[in-house]
Amino acid sequence: MRLAALALALASTAAVGAEVTVFRPAAFIGQEWAYYVVVDGKPVTDVLSGERVTFQVPPETRALVIHCPKAMGGYEASRIKYDFSAHPKAYFTLSARPECVNIQPVEPSAAAGFMRQTRARIARPMEYDPAPRTAAKAASPTAPVAAAAPSSASGDAAASVAAATAAWVSAFNSRDPARISALYDTDAVLSDASEAKPRVGASAIADYYKSARERPTQRVALGEHAIRLYGDTAIDSGTYNMFEMRGGEATVTPARYTLVYRQRGGKWVIVDHQTTPAAR
Repeated sequence: MRLAALALALASTAAVGAEVTVFRPAAFIGQEWAYYVVVDGKPVTDVLSGERVTFQVPPETRALVIHCPKAMGGYEASRIKYDFSAHPKAYFTLSARPECVNIQPVEPSAAAGFMRQTRARIARPMEYDPAPRTAAKAASPTAPVAAAAPSSASGDAAASVAAATAAWVSAFNSRDPARISALYDTDAVLSDASEAKPRVGASAIADYYKSARERPTQRVALGEHAIRLYGDTAIDSGTYNMFEMRGGEATVTPARYTLVYRQRGGKWVIVDHQTTPAAR
């Protein structure tokens, strides 16, 4: 009888599966976006920068997946294979990389340190949209100037300006100099606080971006931003984080930007671009 009871207890424990805790230590990169924990193809929870989440997985689970939102809509995915049936409690930490995150198993003895670095996820609805967002629909990833034609309605115009900025982010992250510089007007001005003087005109701006392929890990992620409309002129200003891998280490540089657009041939094109470092 005792053996039968013990076997039943073990079977019940195995059926529950593992208790999993995912730590996301605070970091600049992607801090404005939630990451999504996916188990067996279904998102089970989100986790913000500086948070941790704890949840159950079925005993037959063999992988943990994290979905990271992309600027143009949709998600990048990171995956780790893991035998949860052999570990009643499992711990993982997330660290940023150019495409989504690294998922690293953590020993139970080290988990206490990550507990102190993070806060438990607050109760909130999870908003997971598997479809591309509006900006992504308005901006074709194959077209260099991928902004939608503006509408007379201010809401539609603002959406198309947002799409133009999303197109700039996508082009910048592609590391294709021609695709990036094609988003600027022929007489545009680009002012980078790290340079002694502005780049004026298409040729100078193309020269500014010619080294993009030499820095293949460089990425940008938008933060908060605001759009203002003045007839055929629009201003999008806000913050972004510049991410890059250098010597095997992740570096993040926060910055502020202003993009001034004008309508040219039914599209929003950049006529003035200013960027300056932001306080950490």
